[in-house]
Amino acid sequence: MDRRAGEPPRIRQGVGKALLRLLALFALACLAPLAVTAADRVEDAWRVVIIRNWDSQFPINVVREKALREALLSNSARPVDIYFENVDPLRFFPQDTEREYVAYLQKKYRDRRIDVVITSGAEPLDFASRYRDSVWPGAAIVFNAVLDGTLDRSKVPPRTTGVTMVFDIAGTLALGRAVTPSARTLYVVAGSGAFDHMYTQYALAEARRFDPSLKVVPIVGLSWAETFARTSAIEPGALLLYLTVLSDGMGQITVPGQDTVGQLAKRSSVPILSAVQTQFGRGPLGGSSSSPEAHGRAAGLMARRILEGADPARMPIRADPAPECEVDWNAMQRWNVREAAIPANCRIAGRPDRAWRAYFWPIVVAASIILLQSTLIWSLVLQRKRRQHAEAQARTRGAEMAQVARLSTIGALTASIAHEINQPMGAILSNTDAAEMMLEQGTLDTTKLREILADIRSEDLRASEVIRGLRKMLSKREPEAVALDVNAEVADALRHLAFDAARRQVRLVPMFDGDTPAILGDSVQLQQALINLVMNAMEAVAADAGAEREVRIETHASDRGAEIVVSDRGPGVPRERASEVFDSMFTTKKEGMGFGLSIVRTIVEMHGGHVSHQPNVPRGAVFRAWLPAIGT
Repeated sequence: MDRRAGEPPRIRQGVGKALLRLLALFALACLAPLAVTAADRVEDAWRVVIIRNWDSQFPINVVREKALREALLSNSARPVDIYFENVDPLRFFPQDTEREYVAYLQKKYRDRRIDVVITSGAEPLDFASRYRDSVWPGAAIVFNAVLDGTLDRSKVPPRTTGVTMVFDIAGTLALGRAVTPSARTLYVVAGSGAFDHMYTQYALAEARRFDPSLKVVPIVGLSWAETFARTSAIEPGALLLYLTVLSDGMGQITVPGQDTVGQLAKRSSVPILSAVQTQFGRGPLGGSSSSPEAHGRAAGLMARRILEGADPARMPIRADPAPECEVDWNAMQRWNVREAAIPANCRIAGRPDRAWRAYFWPIVVAASIILLQSTLIWSLVLQRKRRQHAEAQARTRGAEMAQVARLSTIGALTASIAHEINQPMGAILSNTDAAEMMLEQGTLDTTKLREILADIRSEDLRASEVIRGLRKMLSKREPEAVALDVNAEVADALRHLAFDAARRQVRLVPMFDGDTPAILGDSVQLQQALINLVMNAMEAVAADAGAEREVRIETHASDRGAEIVVSDRGPGVPRERASEVFDSMFTTKKEGMGFGLSIVRTIVEMHGGHVSHQPNVPRGAVFRAWLPAIGT
């Protein structure tokens, strides 16, 4: 007997609720690790904000930041999520918008925990020092690209460290003094931007410490035109130090890719010195500077150590890396600087290696290969010239064959030509007779005389055109490529064939497409090819008693070109000889020479086209000539 059957309903309900609680606790225990894992995954990435200064695409900024990011990301134990912000007092960021910009950043990073703020430049460091606690609370600051000797360490906030960059003015001037020992005057070129001004003050102080007797002449805050004029007039034997010109005296901003130092070097009569490594190789002789690549790498590694748990308060601010002297070989040649005058601690960049001593045999092998290749290329050039000569001879023979074919065609069209000339001549004679009759009868007036003269002039011009066209077809000349209206050329060719078609009792049926594009070609040759095709078709239908005496001539646009189709319902081409139809000496006529279709193919291919044949249905032949449209 079931003991639970006698239990009160309240007890059974209590047991069910207890079971439900146990199941809920079990589900929470199973899901808790998943929730922790998801939270860990959210917090897994380190978050870094990089604040840039002015244009990040300047060479020095590009090189430094690339090395910084590589050091930050390479072989990192956790993903690094990087955010970029810009503080650009050179072009933007007036003081009256700072409050709105800070408010925007506070809202942007309200739900983002930032671990490290990396500042590139003095202005970004100042901005982060003032607003770090309100925008990125708890984040450490790592700065870079701050000129060594210009940082007030007493104003550096807590949890802030970094590396300063060395522009070694003293070392750069030592290079200049070694190249020009007699120099007593130093010209300094700089711009009017905030960084330009700060760098200028630093450089002038360093120059005074280097040699108090050195006369310093600033060329500062001028327009580029004035700067070029001043530097081009510097006397020989002086020193010229180029700092930076981010903004000239007219407020013109220097943009990335604007080779100002290179333009200055072309105008300067004395070697240009620079303490910025990314300016080397672009015009200056050289100078002493720290590598921006090594500097960016040092800042990136410092930020990595902080992300991995290092205390920024225990990481001292230091200059990194040490400056190195570098001289450009091409600049030495430009200003005739002897290699013996370069200090021993200066590296000469771009100097051609004397490779022939170290790599004598590889050079001999390479030279031999080049010689063999040159011989092969020369033989190929000679072969190409022979082929071009042979092609020219073939074209000449083709032109001669075309001339023979034209003469043969003209012979066949003699009756048509005579008919064409006879008509205007007869009309001229009739008009003359009418005028004489009117003179004899005294009925000729001015109006009728004008009409008669107009008719005579019109018929005379018509006869002249017939003779001119005949002379063009008979003449032996070089082809002349001009823009041609395909429909007009076909119509002109058919006009020559009209009388012969009537004599053979063959009806010509032209079907012109108004969208047929213009082509580039020779009018006489194109008409000759069409006349050959149409005459073959007329002779085929005229010789066959059972054939329908009709020849269709169609034009239409086809595949970026114009297609001319000539079809008939004659006996056609025997199937077993269809592949020979365009060969020389091929003919199906007893008295044929076998040149007609071969000439057609030659002319069409010379125009960049192609010609084909296919049987007509139910009987006859179809010939298609395709020619490319102008511009294809």
